[in-house]
Amino acid sequence: MRADLDAGVRDHTVSATDAGGARAALAQLASDVEIREIGAPFHLRQRTVGDDRLLLSSFTIAPHLHFESGISGGIGIARRRAGSLRAVTNGEEVDASRPFLIRPGRAESWSEDVAVDLVSLDLSALGAFAGFDESALHVGGTAAVSPQLQRHWDLTIDHVTRVFGDRELLHNPLIRQAAVDAVFAATAHAFDIRSTADRADSRAGSDAVRRATAFIEEHLGEPLSVGDIAHAAGLSVRGLQSAFARVRDTTPAAYVRTARLRAVRRELVEAEPAEATVAEVARRWGFAHLPRSAKHYREEFGEQPSETLRRIR
Repeated sequence: MRADLDAGVRDHTVSATDAGGARAALAQLASDVEIREIGAPFHLRQRTVGDDRLLLSSFTIAPHLHFESGISGGIGIARRRAGSLRAVTNGEEVDASRPFLIRPGRAESWSEDVAVDLVSLDLSALGAFAGFDESALHVGGTAAVSPQLQRHWDLTIDHVTRVFGDRELLHNPLIRQAAVDAVFAATAHAFDIRSTADRADSRAGSDAVRRATAFIEEHLGEPLSVGDIAHAAGLSVRGLQSAFARVRDTTPAAYVRTARLRAVRRELVEAEPAEATVAEVARRWGFAHLPRSAKHYREEFGEQPSETLRRIR
């Protein structure tokens, strides 16, 4: 795992009122940006948050902009929130009325009074998540494979956008790791991103799961990606998920969540109510959404975390 996952954190907003400013803003996310046409009076606002693996950007552009750029080392998924948008990726025109994938290569867009979200994923990080070199990744179509998976992707992006919008959560490496994994998983499923060279580990069993759980317990207080756990177990991500389903009837992510809930409970039991809060302890163990984590806590231990903290010792 990377020693300093906070080093690549980005959180900035830029504005532009001319072609030069627009080119400089867009160059933060793409290469070889060429402004083809720009409206007047022009205004672009771009907010970008995330890290070297995952960037979430939101744009507002008025009145219109036509530009072309290069995409290398990553992929993008864009979704229009308002206005008019037309886009082409490597010569293929996409359906911009719903989220669409931008492949590595050349991209071109025409917009008018538009508001757009862009999710940028680093391919090497996505490959590591899947347990393969990025050269083995196959990217499917430009649209989600089903309305249900698109809806799940939308909800995931909305949630992670809220998480990254909180500076404290953005700079919490455990929470950020969970957010990155959630986006990688939702994107891989929705847009049919898979490996062209799956390892023959679909029948892996209890030994691999034991290696995985030992690794989880040893690194519980650190950012844990599914790719890290799979590597420790000697499996691909798909193989790890299959092994956990067979051996423990759960997922690796759910196992990590339960292990961290146990850590939260241990800390709450030992804490003084006047010196600690549930929110502080929960976030220290990577739980960004306090109501949801309280629900999981109650399901696991039969009481609210606040009740554990207040219990007479």
